[in-house]
Amino acid sequence: MIFDFHRLPTILLLGALVPIFWFLCRSDRSYRVRLWLAAWVAVLVRITVQVFGAQLGLSATAVNAIDLGGLQLTGVLLLLSMTRIAEDARQRWLFFLVLAIPSIAYAELYSFGSSRLWMFGLAGICFGLGSVAYVVLYHRRHLETYMLWVCALVLAVTGWGFYRAMRGRPDIGFYAIETLTYGVAGFLYWYSHRRLSPGIVLTSTGFFAWAAVFPAFYWISPKYPHAVDALIGVSNLPKFWVAIGMIVTLLEDKSRRAQLAEAQERALREQIQRFFKITSRLLSGADTASLCSEIADVITSASTFKRAVILLADEQRQFYVSGTSGVDPALMSPLRDQVMHLSIPNAENLLRAASQIGAQSFQVSHEQLRGICSLPGDTQYPNTPLWEPGDKVVVPLRSPSGPLMGCFSLDEPREIHRVNAAELAAIEMLSADLAIAMENSHLQRQLVTSEKLAGLGKLVSGAGHELNNPLTAVLGYAEMLSTSAEDEGTRRSVEVIRREALRMKQIIESLLRFARQNKFERRPIALADLVNEVFSLRAYEIRRSGVQVSVDIAPDLPGIVADEGLLKQVFLNIINNSLEALKSVPGGRIRVEANQHNERLQIRFTDNGTGFSDPDRVFDPFYTTKDPGKGPGLGLSVSYGIIKQHGGEIGAHNLQPSGACITIDLPVIAPGPVPVLQDTGLAQA
Repeated sequence: MIFDFHRLPTILLLGALVPIFWFLCRSDRSYRVRLWLAAWVAVLVRITVQVFGAQLGLSATAVNAIDLGGLQLTGVLLLLSMTRIAEDARQRWLFFLVLAIPSIAYAELYSFGSSRLWMFGLAGICFGLGSVAYVVLYHRRHLETYMLWVCALVLAVTGWGFYRAMRGRPDIGFYAIETLTYGVAGFLYWYSHRRLSPGIVLTSTGFFAWAAVFPAFYWISPKYPHAVDALIGVSNLPKFWVAIGMIVTLLEDKSRRAQLAEAQERALREQIQRFFKITSRLLSGADTASLCSEIADVITSASTFKRAVILLADEQRQFYVSGTSGVDPALMSPLRDQVMHLSIPNAENLLRAASQIGAQSFQVSHEQLRGICSLPGDTQYPNTPLWEPGDKVVVPLRSPSGPLMGCFSLDEPREIHRVNAAELAAIEMLSADLAIAMENSHLQRQLVTSEKLAGLGKLVSGAGHELNNPLTAVLGYAEMLSTSAEDEGTRRSVEVIRREALRMKQIIESLLRFARQNKFERRPIALADLVNEVFSLRAYEIRRSGVQVSVDIAPDLPGIVADEGLLKQVFLNIINNSLEALKSVPGGRIRVEANQHNERLQIRFTDNGTGFSDPDRVFDPFYTTKDPGKGPGLGLSVSYGIIKQHGGEIGAHNLQPSGACITIDLPVIAPGPVPVLQDTGLAQA
């Protein structure tokens, strides 16, 4: 036996390439590189058997079977590595079997010289139809145009090979399968990278040259049999082009990843700096509402999202648009109309149904957002099932105590792969800072109001006592004059003095009630009954003005422990203010609703009037927007003291786009019997 020395350099080169791919596989653990390693091991085994098969005692038929089977196995492994299916752990091995079994079976039938043409035809058809059917089913939701062209080419070539095999030329069918396998692998390799770098060009060219070897054998062998040996020697060159191109591609990808990581690190530093500036302004007490548009601009400029909408919740638990970036001005009006249908309960349901990305970020599909916040987008994402036009990333704004205060709505990502937990971490931190700033702003307003009212309480307490003495004298002398006056004119004048003095006395009593806690009796009260009773007191005025009243208080809400008379006075003051604000508003509405949050009961009085001219001064004594003589402006000030006296909180806010809301927060009845309490002490107004 003569040793085939001219094949020895090929074995030595492949023996060097396989360890290189093994080391590359250790640094890049993707299945693509693993399949490459397996393919080049198969090539090395095939060449080794060709050279040493006779010395190992293998027959020429066995050597030919290993050679052709290894050739087709190499092609299948390389073709599989170029598809997206290779990255799918559940599908790649099934697809490998669909490709490998019929094609290797065809190669083995050919190497053993089988005369059963129907078996060749069956193997060829199974390879063509099986691979096309698998690709179409796997990509049925995102089947691209190039996939259809490749499938059509596979069917055409395998159909032609089947026809020639059934006509007695199974060798043509074998050449057709080999050409198709390596040619499609070369096209997919170029298409998956689509750049003219040395590695991509060399590898793609090598694949196409490798595929061209088989048609060359078909045309040259019959006409020039003496040129076959030269063709076999030349046919090894494309293999090395492919191998070297793959190695260069991996090095290029590693370099590109390093550059991308450096660019992302630089972008992350800039993002953190921008977010830090915003956070510093938030925590320094800047108005959060005025910063929302600026925050949205920072998000779109420092993240992958081209569009950001910041939604905040009002006291009616309805969302409104507070800031936007990247939104077409023509879409602002429909956006506001859609957001009006979004409330805090709706948002909580959306977040529960969404898929979580980070600790406080969620991806919501366009189907879930239909009619709520579904802005049309101009970016298409055809190559990924991870994102569809209309999908959004929602980052909720939660106060430190837990309730939802608003959210960031982000969409139109520039790069899908950057929509991940690491990229969204900085935005989540910004949302937490914004929520804390909003909570601190609310608490600061409450503190300022409390301090201001406490000072006013001390002032009016002393002044009220001092005014009571001269008023008592005025009333006494007015009574004496009314009994001693002889003419009617004098008596009428004295009656005016007496009536106005009594009015002044009532004002002073209201001031003193505001300034200090009087003795009051607490007992369990059913909230719904109390609200309905207060509305019945103003039933005539409500009917005459045409105001619609709705009360939404669940019958299973727990009661509260309070002084019924004082709480009735609070509710009556609020309703009177609403009726006054609705006098010039057609279609006026007053709504009262209540719900329980932990151990607190929240009651909301809302109307669709003109709203408060200055919500921060609503509880100031003597502050009123009514006409002179319509009231001294003490109703809500007294109400503030009464609610504080009951261990509760009261706040006033304007609604969007119009209206006012007063929120009262009171403790619910504790479990067990509730005793009747006598409570005294100074007001903490």
